[in-house]
Amino acid sequence: MKKYFSVLIALLITAVLLVNPVTLKPLKAADNTSQKISPEINFLIQLDEFLKNNYVNEIKDLDLIKGAVKGMVESLGDPYSEYFTPEDFKNFNESTSGNFSGIGVVITSKEKNITIVSVLPGTPAESAGLKAGDRIVEVDGKDVSGLSTAEVSNLIKGEKGTKVSLGIMRNEEKQILKIDIIRDIIKVNPIEYKILGQGIGYLKISEFNENTADNIDKALADFKNGGVQGIVLDLRNNPGGLLDQAIEVARRFIPEGPIVHVVYKDGKMETFSSDSKDCPFKLVVLVNGGSASAAEILSGAIKDRGVGTLVGEKTFGKATVQRTLNLGVLGGIKLTIARYTTPNGTDINKTGIMPDIIVKSDKENLLKDVVSLKGDKTLQYGNIGLDVLGIQQRLNIMNLLKATPDGVFGPRTLEAVKALQKQKGLPVTGIVNAAFYKALDEAVYDYLNSREDNQLRTAIDVLKQKIKTAYKKAA
Repeated sequence: MKKYFSVLIALLITAVLLVNPVTLKPLKAADNTSQKISPEINFLIQLDEFLKNNYVNEIKDLDLIKGAVKGMVESLGDPYSEYFTPEDFKNFNESTSGNFSGIGVVITSKEKNITIVSVLPGTPAESAGLKAGDRIVEVDGKDVSGLSTAEVSNLIKGEKGTKVSLGIMRNEEKQILKIDIIRDIIKVNPIEYKILGQGIGYLKISEFNENTADNIDKALADFKNGGVQGIVLDLRNNPGGLLDQAIEVARRFIPEGPIVHVVYKDGKMETFSSDSKDCPFKLVVLVNGGSASAAEILSGAIKDRGVGTLVGEKTFGKATVQRTLNLGVLGGIKLTIARYTTPNGTDINKTGIMPDIIVKSDKENLLKDVVSLKGDKTLQYGNIGLDVLGIQQRLNIMNLLKATPDGVFGPRTLEAVKALQKQKGLPVTGIVNAAFYKALDEAVYDYLNSREDNQLRTAIDVLKQKIKTAYKKAA
């Protein structure tokens, strides 16, 4: 502990002197037992003694050091560098392994907001209707503004079977959406794949955890045995993960040559390369604003090396590399230690990767101008207002309302409300109440998820053309 304390105190000196200058008496010669101790360290040791001797309550050395480390890391102003308490550090390491207890979302700090980067499939978060891009503003009624992602994550996690209530801000809506979720054990399977027919395989990577590369190998083996000629690689809403896993996956698709360049503080560049043969599959990659970090390493390598076509929307834009440091009883830190560039030397940090073919998701566009609903008003035939308009807009999206939304609860709106009540097994009263609001939200969510994925359709069409062209050349 003494060695830890000396090293950390030395690192703290600059920040302390700049932020809060303090005048202390110099240490006596007898107090300086080692000539190797610098005046700066002596200063902070004296400050440590001053705090413990004068603060009204008892202070523990360990608490002071934890606070000092947290302050140092936060002073960097880097949203990806964080200090973790011992419990938080344990949870963070568990999450990278692919198994943890919580609700199933990946969060990050974006423009000072705790933002959901992706919702893991088959989790309580997905069942509750959380979406990538949702901003978490409350956890169990507590305002989380100013908290780190680790602190918010710790609030969200908990024992299996317990409830957590989230306050969500979605898109441009002004009202906070309250969502209750029952926690569960999250077993992350990062790979989803299937053979679509006509020589096309679909492969989705939700994140790069410790099991990603191994599961990719199984999927590719099944594709090969199933006669797949081309793959749609779906990296949408993939928040990234482990650098080594992204590189290993890239080696399955990238032929001999560079995958990514990692540039360190001293200017030293480390290039990670592939020594593989040409990929036997034609490749189209789906990306969007939720494709970040390791997902951008893979998609950037595929684009720069010309082995596939990117389809979708511009990626997130995170081109930094973090490393963790275990501080034992002090917890741990995650520190940005390098930046990376794509094989062509492009720095995509904060700018993202623009796909070769831009296709915006029409599912999100349907909700763009929809009026937000509090869900606290009982409405019926004859009512007028924005709440009626919001209900009409949602019913119209699902083709239940045979009229243009106008904010007037008339005969056609009454007919549409009854139609949804009948569809959801509710009493067919034509009255909008709490049960109806819940059924309406569920119905809209289910409807949007059931619609054809226009980005995927475009990717399949592009892939079919690639396969067709290759077949003609071979002939």
